[in-house]
Amino acid sequence: MRVIGTGTAALCSLLVSWLSPLPASAEPSVGVRTNTARLMGSDAAEVIDAPVLGLQRSALPLFAGLALDTSVYADLLLAPNLGLRWALASGPHRFVVGARYTHFVGASVYSGIVESRTTGLQRFEPELQGPSFYAVYGLSLGRLLVQGEARYARYTTDYLSFTGGAAFNFIGHWSVVAEAGVRVKGGAKLRAAAGIRYGGEGFGLGLGATYVDLSDPAVPGETLPVLPVFDVSWSFR
Repeated sequence: MRVIGTGTAALCSLLVSWLSPLPASAEPSVGVRTNTARLMGSDAAEVIDAPVLGLQRSALPLFAGLALDTSVYADLLLAPNLGLRWALASGPHRFVVGARYTHFVGASVYSGIVESRTTGLQRFEPELQGPSFYAVYGLSLGRLLVQGEARYARYTTDYLSFTGGAAFNFIGHWSVVAEAGVRVKGGAKLRAAAGIRYGGEGFGLGLGATYVDLSDPAVPGETLPVLPVFDVSWSFR
């Protein structure tokens, strides 16, 4: 018979308690919560159960897991948008599907700025208008959430991405987040992100960075491989 050392047994017990499903009496602060159902660059496998006002997402729950939402970031950048999201939590399983339509009203503003600052560029017409759709499956294992997302958008050209993500609640309301995937658009391009999330009863915060391998049409000849992620929110629970 093999005897496990006291230290090893204690470590195994701690890991099991972290990864096992939470009992009904567990404090609500334990477990992954983002407040806005967003990780870094992808949608979180999470039910929006209260109205939320945030930069990455503001949402109003309706009924049976449905919620109306908008990206305030995009609204401020002259791309008003409205989405409908449905989410279901069944035991450890999480299912999410959503759709959004964006109506870009800032074409003339961006065109004027870019054309006036870029030598040799005669015409610049950004097109960021159209529908997008996404689906997410997640598995909640106590303090650990793992998930996969598929996202499709139809703007001037089609956009398709597949992203895997994980979030680990390491203490209180704080969770560390990591994502990796590919953006399919004339070839696969790497997408990755990492950061931390705080999802309290009211206040929420997200800080991190995302690598998107993005050639920005607003800066001809330049690339923006790494972009910061910043999010603040308030959930009206």
